[in-house]
Amino acid sequence: MPSIQESFHSPLRIIRAGAKVLLAGLLLVTLTSGVVLAANSNGNQTTPKAITLQLAPTSRSVTQGTSASYNVVVQPSGGFAGNVALTISGLPAGATASFSPAVVAAGPGSGSSNLDVSTTSATPLGTYSLSVKGTSGTLQSAVVVVSLTVTAGQHQPFTISGDPTGLLAPGNAVPINLQLTNPGNSSLNVTGLTVSIAGVTRTAQAVANNRPCNPSDYVVIQFSGSYPIAAPPGNSSLSGSGIPAARWPQIRMLDTSLNQDGCKGATLQLSYSGTGQGN
Repeated sequence: MPSIQESFHSPLRIIRAGAKVLLAGLLLVTLTSGVVLAANSNGNQTTPKAITLQLAPTSRSVTQGTSASYNVVVQPSGGFAGNVALTISGLPAGATASFSPAVVAAGPGSGSSNLDVSTTSATPLGTYSLSVKGTSGTLQSAVVVVSLTVTAGQHQPFTISGDPTGLLAPGNAVPINLQLTNPGNSSLNVTGLTVSIAGVTRTAQAVANNRPCNPSDYVVIQFSGSYPIAAPPGNSSLSGSGIPAARWPQIRMLDTSLNQDGCKGATLQLSYSGTGQGN
């Protein structure tokens, strides 16, 4: 009897051991299947759509009244394709910014735009952080910050010139179409225009015959138009500003018995002054 019991125990141990191996194999298949089901149809993990901005350079320094440019690159990822609107914040007072273009088409490749920041002569000095962002529907890029440093510029004075628009004759007044030259990058408001006679150069014949002519033989009628006069960058004039000639400064030669011959053919040296204030 003992030998018969021993022969039945051994097969049972083998069967139980085989069941454990089979169960472990089923568990391995189940876990492996879970990993496969978490992947997409191509066997790769999915990446969300996104847009990233890159700006260069990261900092610029300009003098008051000048501008700075930055290059903006819009980089798509995750299969994004669409239009991205660019915006900026943090500009200093008096400064303006423009993107060219303001809306960038990106996807599948990157798109680019040029950012131009313009300052005026009145923009406060200092270093400013400019924040640039891209938006496409509900999708937004991370904010990219670049710096702009505004320093004091070398203010060049504007100049005034002009000549009488005709020949002077005793008793007649001739208007002067003043020319304004603004070397800056922003418009000036000009006030207080004044014309004066700095000197008179007589002809050689008048000098030889001792015929006098001096500034007291002329009268200057000052500008009578409205102030301020806008002087944009570059060259402008009273006529170009739409101011009628009757309001221009005028020079009138007096009609006396002493200046008829002495002032004939004389050349006047005129001087001008005025005040220009930047916008």
